[in-house]
Amino acid sequence: MKPIISGSGIRGIFGASLTIADVVEFASAFGVLVGNGPVIVGRDTRRSGPAVEAAVTAGLMSVGCDPVLLGIVPTPTVQLEAMGEGIRGGIAITSSHNPGSWNALKLIGADGIFLRSRDRKRLITLLGRDIEYADYRTVGIPGKSSGSVERHIEGILSIPWLVPEGRPLKAVLDVTGGAAAAFAPMLMEKLGVEFAIINSEMTPEGDFPRMAEPTVESLADLSEAVIDENADIGFAFDPDGDRLAMVDENGRIIGEDYTVALAIDFILSVRPGPAVVNLSTSRLAEDAAAKHGCRLYRSPVGEVNVVEEMEKYGAITGGEGNGGVIDRAFHAGRDSGVAMACAISFLRENPDSSIGCWADSYPSYTMFKKKLPLGAGFDSLRTELIAQYGPADDTRDGLWYGRDGGWMHIRPSGTEPVVRFIAENRDNSYIEEDYRIFREAMESLCVE
Repeated sequence: MKPIISGSGIRGIFGASLTIADVVEFASAFGVLVGNGPVIVGRDTRRSGPAVEAAVTAGLMSVGCDPVLLGIVPTPTVQLEAMGEGIRGGIAITSSHNPGSWNALKLIGADGIFLRSRDRKRLITLLGRDIEYADYRTVGIPGKSSGSVERHIEGILSIPWLVPEGRPLKAVLDVTGGAAAAFAPMLMEKLGVEFAIINSEMTPEGDFPRMAEPTVESLADLSEAVIDENADIGFAFDPDGDRLAMVDENGRIIGEDYTVALAIDFILSVRPGPAVVNLSTSRLAEDAAAKHGCRLYRSPVGEVNVVEEMEKYGAITGGEGNGGVIDRAFHAGRDSGVAMACAISFLRENPDSSIGCWADSYPSYTMFKKKLPLGAGFDSLRTELIAQYGPADDTRDGLWYGRDGGWMHIRPSGTEPVVRFIAENRDNSYIEEDYRIFREAMESLCVE
């Protein structure tokens, strides 16, 4: 078994498709790519985290880099620290939404952005070469840095659109035992928001206390807690703290796509301009941008792809429908802290409203997501699907089709060995028919 390599980094099941030897190899290649000097290293709470951190440290030092260990911090904290003066880049040790058995390296450039295409290609080339290792005079020296989470929060508090004071609010934080367990409460305290915490720790066996991905299917506990605590909002995080899903004041799980739409809506109300989301993001984002007379553009899935499209069009805000909000004026990365700040600011700016009322002001869409094992390459499936559906409207990332009242997106995953079918529409019949064709195409190629 081999690790999965994509725009978000390198990931696999620890001890199987991602071994310590793999980690050392990738870390040393990354060190050669970025050059000698300090490299920021942070991790989430996975049981394999200390082992992978040790391997990353060894790999970096072996080529003359000086790893700077942050400990357990959210991925956006690593991105912000990687932008520091003289820092060569960063590695976030996390497999994001994957189960606790997985781990990964998210590779970050000195600009705080996941590796761009050119650097990813150079990294792959380095993996196939004999690397020149440091000797005893040039081997790297490890160090530690404290206060990174505090610096991250101070940065959020300095965002111009933030509303730091106002009506009393209470939130429930579902941190799924992950890296947001210290970060999220600290931010709430700074914003004067009362809070309760659920799912605070991982299990002794090394599993997350709920399904790691903050989706509608995994947030029943948060829904109940919001009602029990009489809270104004519920926040749910993924293990590395870059994504956020929301539950409204009535315990209704409104989900990740609403997180991004609310952020676009709120930020554009203060600072109008273009916005960017990926191809798999709900039309809610388009509705939010249109509300302020702004244009919304779409990019291939993946944070770095969204950021590069934002740079192209001069967009300040955007993100991904998985709950990843980006405010490029702060930093060019998905940040659950920015997403929380948007929601709290909205509630304080609109003291007579609520998250539920805001969500109900938008059209109602049906979103359907399915993933199936991809036993063969995507090219054969692509050919079959085009024969069935016709030419796609966008082919930058799999196949994307516009539909009357919605859209459909079929793409190979960059984080799992699966093909993803995602469709959204106000008319469910479009989705049912498109999915039927997709299943028949999969079955005809015997890839299930």
